[in-house]
Amino acid sequence: MEDLPTGLALCIVPFILGWLAALVFYKVTALRTQVQELTASNKDLSAKLDKAASDNTDLRVKITQLESDLGSKGDRIRKLENELIICEAERNNLRIEKDGKSGAKKASAPEPGPVSFNNKSYAFNALDIVEGIGPKIAEVLHAASIHTWQQLAETTPEKIREILDAAGPQFQMHDPGSWPEQAGMAARGDWDALGKFQSELLAGK
Repeated sequence: MEDLPTGLALCIVPFILGWLAALVFYKVTALRTQVQELTASNKDLSAKLDKAASDNTDLRVKITQLESDLGSKGDRIRKLENELIICEAERNNLRIEKDGKSGAKKASAPEPGPVSFNNKSYAFNALDIVEGIGPKIAEVLHAASIHTWQQLAETTPEKIREILDAAGPQFQMHDPGSWPEQAGMAARGDWDALGKFQSELLAGK
């Protein structure tokens, strides 16, 4: 009987030690597995970090290149703007010079002298050279911005009729049908044709 506790102890202790050994082995295996997983994950993260660092370096290089290109283009833009300002100034100077020459040319052009027609002297562009137009009608036409033979030649008889009607009843009896044609002859300096036309016109009254 005295050997029973000793026998039990000898049986239980190995069992407990075996169970503890199995538990430790299991935990060690689980920890090794976690370590392997963490190691693999760490490698992946390291690879991603290396790639991110490489990408970041590439981006920095590209940013540097873009900044350099931007600076070059900015300099080019400023240069072109300066050239444009110079061109605008030169164009304005040429325009002023041209206008000055044109004005000088116009100023130096002699004024047309009086015209002798049908033994009578007329001022150049005097509208009363046209048969049917007297001083009063000439004033009416001047008020309607018709001052030259050419302007009268380019005005239709219908338009002249409207001007006369608007001027008052005392002008409504006049027939402007031939006035543009006569004015055209005067503007061209075709005095022989104008004299012949007016002679036929007067003969036809």
